Amino acid sequence: MKHFRRSLKYLWPYRGRLSVAIICVIAIALLWAGGLSLALPGAKILLSPEGLHGWAWNTLVQDKLQATIVQRLAPPGETIRIPGQEGTPLLLVLDVVEVKDENSSPLKKGLWIVGFEENSQPRVVRGEVLARELAAVPADEQRTLLLYDPFHHQTSHQAVTMHLARTTSEALGWVARQIKEPQNMQERFYPLFVGLLLIVIVTTIVRSLFTFVQEYLVGTAIWQGIMDMRCENYNKVLHLPTTFFSEKGVSDATSRFIQDTNELARGQNTLLGKTLVEPARAVAIAGLAIWLQPKMTLVALLAGAPAFWMIHGLGRKMHKASKRALESWSLMLEVLGETLQGIRVVKAYTMEGSERRRFFRVNRQLLKQQNKMERLDATTGPLVECLGVSAAMVAAGYMGYLVFGGLLDPEYFLAWMGALFALMDPVRKLAKVSMRFQASDAAAQRIFDLLDTVEEPHVVNAITLPRHGKSIEFRDVSFRYPSASTDAVKNFNLTIRAGQTIAIVGPNGSGKTTLVSMVPRLLDPTAGAILIDDCDIRRASYRSLRRQIGLVTQDSVLFHATIGENISYGLHRPHREDVLAASRKAFVDEFVHDLPNGYDTMVGEHGTTLSGGQKQRISIARAILRNPSVLIFDEAMSQVDSDSERRIHQAMEEFIKGRTTLMIAHRFATVLSADRIVVMSDGALVDSGTHDELLKRCELYHHLYQTQFMASGGKS
Repeated sequence: MKHFRRSLKYLWPYRGRLSVAIICVIAIALLWAGGLSLALPGAKILLSPEGLHGWAWNTLVQDKLQATIVQRLAPPGETIRIPGQEGTPLLLVLDVVEVKDENSSPLKKGLWIVGFEENSQPRVVRGEVLARELAAVPADEQRTLLLYDPFHHQTSHQAVTMHLARTTSEALGWVARQIKEPQNMQERFYPLFVGLLLIVIVTTIVRSLFTFVQEYLVGTAIWQGIMDMRCENYNKVLHLPTTFFSEKGVSDATSRFIQDTNELARGQNTLLGKTLVEPARAVAIAGLAIWLQPKMTLVALLAGAPAFWMIHGLGRKMHKASKRALESWSLMLEVLGETLQGIRVVKAYTMEGSERRRFFRVNRQLLKQQNKMERLDATTGPLVECLGVSAAMVAAGYMGYLVFGGLLDPEYFLAWMGALFALMDPVRKLAKVSMRFQASDAAAQRIFDLLDTVEEPHVVNAITLPRHGKSIEFRDVSFRYPSASTDAVKNFNLTIRAGQTIAIVGPNGSGKTTLVSMVPRLLDPTAGAILIDDCDIRRASYRSLRRQIGLVTQDSVLFHATIGENISYGLHRPHREDVLAASRKAFVDEFVHDLPNGYDTMVGEHGTTLSGGQKQRISIARAILRNPSVLIFDEAMSQVDSDSERRIHQAMEEFIKGRTTLMIAHRFATVLSADRIVVMSDGALVDSGTHDELLKRCELYHHLYQTQFMASGGKS
């Protein structure tokens, strides 16, 4: 659970609202227990002959006499005979059922308390009146009780000192004194029982208000924390090396942003929701049950130990299943993204059936893991319930024996059983909480794996690279991708003078794109160094390096913004005139004038509303507007028609003057415009020179010229 615990630091800034939520949780628990505790007075009012007041007086009497007392009807005809008086029939007596310490107590089990001795004269008092009078006797005062032995039909007198009653008993007595004592069952119903029902309604309303506040504060704090985490993740992603995405894929990172953070949010909500509310409820209800019957409640709670170990084992399985499910989510997003982005190719090649089968296969894999998670989650509740109910029934069996033996009031038994079964609900929910935590921990692990990924190397004491004006040198440069077994670029050596235009040619997979990607440090050499104006670019700050490089790739990258915003991407508040000038040089204005909103026209996602050539022109205009000292064109003309290519070349001839230009090209016109041509194969430098020189001495270049350049429409 270390990953889940680590995620909680994002909630720390919102500790204020969480503190209020915790206070609400405590109030909710107390109100739950308070509402449940009303079951006992309700049962006393409805079912017990003694009623609420009799219960209060009896409870006080038991505390003060340190004995269990039960009001009992005497058998018909039972008469107490006191010397010098006529026989007095006994009606309702106080039966001493149990004595806490018979060695020190003057009372004995089985005796009936039937009255007082006052001024040396015995006085027989009916049971309910006797209880009320004894309850009013202050602690430490002495009273002489009139006792009757029903087995031997003998009377006796016994002086007893009243003990201090419990606080709860005194509180119950205080409540009873505030309420008029009913004289019949009708008066018990109103106002006692109706008043009790109103208290339950008010308690429920207040508890619901606290629940609303608690859930709202917890929910908003969690989503604020998740937002902060996503922002930190996004910032992390922006600073990851490009090799991370070539190895892990974009869909995997996207899944961690969406599905994994949502799963983590559910776990945090469970922690600060059920994991605070349910334990508080459980503790409050368990406290009520222990107050009613301490020993039997502890017996019922013995089921907790085996349940804990079983849930712990299921939780480890849940963690594995959840992690695999999240990985399947990532794979499904990858398949979905590929299919939708390439929908034209899918339709053109009638691959709908194949793509459907691929998606169904991944979806079934995800379903398998989710079903496993549901199975584990569904196991916990019944398992805990079976163990808990079994232990509770053992305790209830013994409690029932006490009730039938007359040693326990049925109302206490009913209230205790109600508390015990009420305890099962939060305990069962807490068992499911463990499963939720394990699933969230798996999500947190994937999120923090991303956050812990090594970023682009931080340049310590980085220098600000001056504007390039001398040379670019590749010195024994090699590069190998993390998952590859061979180098993509091998011992590459080349020096380019400032202002030169270099065309890099070679077969597919020869390392051309990898080579030029190392100039702006999108990739870092695994060996060797790249120097700009005799300065190792690894010593320069990223900003000072990249701000003087213009990059146009084969795959034009446009964002869901206006055409003007895409052209000025990377510049802070560019002048409108500069944007228009760059657009004219790249022939963007030719098609923009036909659009309804001109440069304020929104392009679709990935520029789907534009043709390939139009997107490429916008990318070239973006590079022109940047006014770089170094230009990199990675097959930039691949999606531009011949007429546009010719005109762009005319504009570029003027623009690239005085700028060092690296061009990866398969078109003859692009190659001929270069001052120097570099030929690569299998990551190594084969030869370099002019077009005529290479045709004479480089067999690979001659082959490329015949198969690629001439095929693209070039002429020698």
